[in-house]
Amino acid sequence: MDHAPIQENDLVMLSYTSIADHLMSSQELIQLLAMARENNRHLHITGMLLYMEGCFFQVLEGERAVIDALYEKIAHDQRHHHVMKLIEEPIDARSFNDWSMGYRHVTREDLAHVTGLTDFLDRDQPGFDGMHSERAKTLINAFRQGRWQTRNTQQYRYQHVA
Repeated sequence: MDHAPIQENDLVMLSYTSIADHLMSSQELIQLLAMARENNRHLHITGMLLYMEGCFFQVLEGERAVIDALYEKIAHDQRHHHVMKLIEEPIDARSFNDWSMGYRHVTREDLAHVTGLTDFLDRDQPGFDGMHSERAKTLINAFRQGRWQTRNTQQYRYQHVA
């Protein structure tokens, strides 16, 4: 069921991290991403998803009620645990307006190239586990600005279909 157009003052951005219940294969990630993109398209949700060392970092943008309901579903999904909300705030406009879900499988080396995250890597926790909101904002900005794109990596970008 499609929703009515979203008024800008109804928009929120929510980001969270979680740990997958197992290290996911490329095929599993592709299937998860395809399902998320289809669902997000119908719900008018945009955002991004990063995966590293069995951990997820996700940003969701959309109408508050829709985002809250989706996060509740995500928090109870048995495919991951340690779901931790990092940021939930109203936004004036979407940062990922033409992405139903931008995706990137990242490595520690990728993160090391993002200003301000080098010290985050100097710890024993896997992936994004233990991240706080300021680090989350740094990651979101790096992805939004395209600082992940290099000659040796592939950016998975999916255009939002209205």
